[in-house]
Amino acid sequence: MSKFGLGLAAGAAAGFVLSLFKDQNGNRLGASIKRDFDSFMYDAESLAEGIQNAKKASYELTQSLPQAERAVSDISDDVSHYSERIAPDVTNIEKSAQKIETDLDNTTKKN
Repeated sequence: MSKFGLGLAAGAAAGFVLSLFKDQNGNRLGASIKRDFDSFMYDAESLAEGIQNAKKASYELTQSLPQAERAVSDISDDVSHYSERIAPDVTNIEKSAQKIETDLDNTTKKN
C-alpha cells in the first residue's frame, strides 16, 4: 500500500510539473487538460442527473401502474357490459337484414 501511495504522489507531482510547461503556442499544458477535465466532470454530473431522473420516472411509473391496470380493467368491464346489453339489438338488426335480403331476392325473382 505504501508503494501505491508513493506512486500516486510521484504521479501527481510529475503531472503538476508538466502542467507548468508551455506548448508551442505559449499556452500552459495544464490549461487544456483542465478544460478536458472540467468537460468530463460536467458530462459525469449530467449523466448522474439523467440517471437520477430515470430512477424517479421509473418509480413514478411503478406507483401509477396499479391505477392504470385498474383503469384498463374497468374499460374492459364496460366494453363487456356494453356488448351484452346491445347483443339483442344486434341480433334483431341481423334478422331484419336477412329478412330484407330475402324479400329483395323474392322481389327480383318475380320481376
